Amino acid sequence: MPGATHEAVPAQHCIAAVKIAIFSDVHSNLEALQRCCDHAAEQGAERYVCLGDIIGYGADPGPTLERLMALPGLIAIRGNHDETLFRDPGDGAPPAVRHVLSWTREQLSAAQLDFLSALPYSVQRDDVTYVHASADNPQNWEYVRIAEQAERCIHAARTSLTFIGHTHEPYVFYETAGGQIRELRPASGRPIPLSPRSRYLVNVGSLGQPRDGNASTCYVLHNEDHAELTFFRLSYDFQRTAGKIRAAGLAPHYADRLAVGR
Repeated sequence: MPGATHEAVPAQHCIAAVKIAIFSDVHSNLEALQRCCDHAAEQGAERYVCLGDIIGYGADPGPTLERLMALPGLIAIRGNHDETLFRDPGDGAPPAVRHVLSWTREQLSAAQLDFLSALPYSVQRDDVTYVHASADNPQNWEYVRIAEQAERCIHAARTSLTFIGHTHEPYVFYETAGGQIRELRPASGRPIPLSPRSRYLVNVGSLGQPRDGNASTCYVLHNEDHAELTFFRLSYDFQRTAGKIRAAGLAPHYADRLAVGR
């Protein structure tokens, strides 16, 4: 059902996967997507999850969707930018936002628009929840930044592991066996073991437009077999991406901030 609040995938219908590449906030950044997908394939990724905001800001919405939709075992989630493509963003929306939305619609095929319009707000697969913003009312697009928000999200998901995006900043919140919420800031390439006694909220950061002061693209590899996560920060040709944005006549600051990760 298009725009369904939640989609559950029964365990018996799932294809077993050892390594899953998970990313969010692509924002029509083809160079970053290609970099992450190529790297994930080298790491042995067998399935891919995109946590939403596939479009917006960038100049390659069509090619980005074409690449994304071809990924094996893809689970894709609806983000706020994906949703806004199909409704009026409101009187308070800046002109640059209105422009990029109308421009993006013109670049997409009917099949690509159908794909975006049918994205669910969340998906549960076994003991894992995938959602763009928060499992606590996904359609509100809450920015989860503090422990109290993380706790609500973890409890709403009711799974041991929840993956989100939306803030464009990578981090991990986890609930200990004693019920305390703690935060962990991940290091690139360093595996994070997952304890069966804890529940985790994992923000995978932004693939296409990082905002943590680091211009490198970001994705997470979930190794189910070893019960561990690894964040990867990878350099890519953001200057090429920025050049495309300027050439398309989109707002210059969409291009400028790629170099500084803001």
